[in-house]
Amino acid sequence: MRSILSLGLTALAASTSAVSAETTIAILEFGPGGAVHRTTSTFTESNSAAIASFWNTLHRPSKRSSMSKHAGMSVVPDLFTSADAGIVIGLKGESLESMPIAASLLDAGASVDNVVGHVHVRGQVGAALMKRAASSKEDVAVIAKEDIGRRLQSTAETAARGAQKGMEALSLAVDSDEAAAVADEQLGRMLETLKKEAMANGKTVIVHLVVEEPTRRRLEDNNENGENQNNNNNAYSNEKSMYQIQTFNLYLWTAVGLFVIVYMVLSMFIAMPLFPDTLLFAEAAKIGSD
Repeated sequence: MRSILSLGLTALAASTSAVSAETTIAILEFGPGGAVHRTTSTFTESNSAAIASFWNTLHRPSKRSSMSKHAGMSVVPDLFTSADAGIVIGLKGESLESMPIAASLLDAGASVDNVVGHVHVRGQVGAALMKRAASSKEDVAVIAKEDIGRRLQSTAETAARGAQKGMEALSLAVDSDEAAAVADEQLGRMLETLKKEAMANGKTVIVHLVVEEPTRRRLEDNNENGENQNNNNNAYSNEKSMYQIQTFNLYLWTAVGLFVIVYMVLSMFIAMPLFPDTLLFAEAAKIGSD
């Protein structure tokens, strides 16, 4: 009985942790800009399908569905201006205490250049999102510490020149403090390269930084506004998205309008005066006389 109870408590704790887990995507724009915009919505929660639709609209027009699923997100693509390249960077590992640059990018309360906005997805879906970002259906290979600088720089330079088409997915392993420090330093160098070369070449490059909740919490512990951000996210969890509000208002006022129209038609029909049909009586009398 005791073992069964312990298993039940373990399963309950695991399910609670899975529900409360969260993945954050920070969206940055370099170059002339105008490809993405931040909406007036304060609700930043979304889902994996909406993120994939958002990425396809920005970087893969051929895979864009006829019905976009990213409605209601706090960051949306522009209808007329498209991005020249996209880079998705996933951070995974247990040693992220030495990454102040990544922490500043994930802090919604801080004002950081080139950061357009943030989107939160329930659950630890970082690996699934990286798989959606990859050009193939296989998992994205994790870049070793020795290759982080080379891969980030080459990807940034290729994207800034406009030689890259679509979206490039990079997964960084930060399993040690040394690897985390290297990744953070190289991430900063990459962003500086994009800031200079993308503007010089007139290319708009969008960077999506994907971080799961355990990572994000460690990063926010090093930031003075981290606790406030968590409180804000919890407060937003009970709010409706812009898409839900728009859909509700559409259905509501359509129903009200149809009810008013039907009521007016029935009222006019009931109040319609009755007159004898003289034409019908005249034709009947003519037939009778014949």
